[in-house]
Parts: sequence; C-alpha cells; structure tokens
Amino acid sequence: MVLSNECYLQTTCGKFKRGGCDPNSFCIKLFKVNTLFDLALFSEVQRKRIELHADSNGTDREQFVQLHQIEVNIENFIQNGTNLYLYSANPGNGKTSWCLRLAQDYINQIWHKTELKCRVLFISVPKFFIMLKQSLNNNNEYIEHIKKNVFDCDLVIWDDIGTKIGTEFEMENLLNIVDSRLSNGKANFYTSNIFPKELIERVGERLYSRIAHLSTCIQFNGMDKRGLK
Repeated sequence: MVLSNECYLQTTCGKFKRGGCDPNSFCIKLFKVNTLFDLALFSEVQRKRIELHADSNGTDREQFVQLHQIEVNIENFIQNGTNLYLYSANPGNGKTSWCLRLAQDYINQIWHKTELKCRVLFISVPKFFIMLKQSLNNNNEYIEHIKKNVFDCDLVIWDDIGTKIGTEFEMENLLNIVDSRLSNGKANFYTSNIFPKELIERVGERLYSRIAHLSTCIQFNGMDKRGLK
C-alpha cells in the first residue's frame, strides 16, 4: 500500500504523528492493516477511526467511560474471549461505532505480530440471513468467507442481532456458530435495538441465554448522532 495524505491510519499511527512518513512510499503497516480489514469484511468507511462522544447533557457518559476502559486493554479483552452486548431503543447513538472502534484498536495492536489471516469478522445479521438463504442455490463468496473463518477468528461483531426474526434454518445456523465460538473461548460483540429481556422473543431461548447471560450488557440512551459533526 502506498502512503498518501488520505491514509486512514493518520489518527492512530505514531510514525505519522512524529512526521516520519514518506508520502508515496510503500507502508508495510498500511498493507497489513488493510489486509486484515479486508478479511474482516470492513467497508472503506468502517476502517476510518470515528471520534465518539457522549451527549453534551451527560447521557451515556458512564457507558462511554466503561468502553474506554475496555479499549485500553482491548487485546486481553478479546483474547480472553470476553463478550459484549450493546443495545438501545434509539438508532445511531454509537453501538456499532464502538464495536468497530474496539476492533480497529485490536487490529492496530496485533498487526505487527500476526499472520495475514482473518482475526476479526464484521457480520450484519440481517445480511447474513439473506445471503445464507441465497447460498442454498448458488455459491456465495460472502457466506463461504464467513464459513471459512467464523469459528476460528478472534472476534466476531454480530451487528443488528434480533432486528430480523430468522427462519428455523437461519437461527439454527446462527446458534451453532455462536455456541461453538463460546465453547472455544472466542469473543463476540453484539449490537441490537432489542433489550436483553425481549431478545428471547426474537432469537429463541437457547441463543438468548448464550448472549444475555455470557455478555457484558451495556445500554445506550443517547440521541441519534448520525450526520452530526
């Protein structure tokens, strides 16, 4: 990867901050981090660091402090197989952004000591269900990539879980994956607009138990911040 003024690592790269980057030169860090993001199925937008702030009136301040504390120790947090469930009735108040930021921090901490293999996966659960159904009749690269990596990668971000009620086939697939990952001590981050007690109606008792009882649950109450600067 060639460096440019548009490099999305500028805000986190110590070398850049020290003025040690040579524009238009090959950067091994950018190459490796970008490859890890490719394998994680992060979009171009999801690779850029997002500045996250609680509402000015103090809403979610304690939640953000808690997540900042997790962020400081993110490598151990993920490698210890810890799970998070971030939920809110309000959209756009930081649930997915926090999960992406924690995953970005993790990749930034391990890039220099890892092979170029899938370490993180971002899975939109509604998209996963749609693609899973399509894969019954045709080969689907998205599903094949997930099947190849979902059991062994260090972290899976399950985005918008419970938003769509899956069929029995879809829910059994999801349950089997989550159950296997938990049994093997693999970390899972879940985001949802469903409160934990209501999740049972969306995902069933078995998956609900594994998510709600084995995760640190953090509720957001802040306003929708999408589009705000």
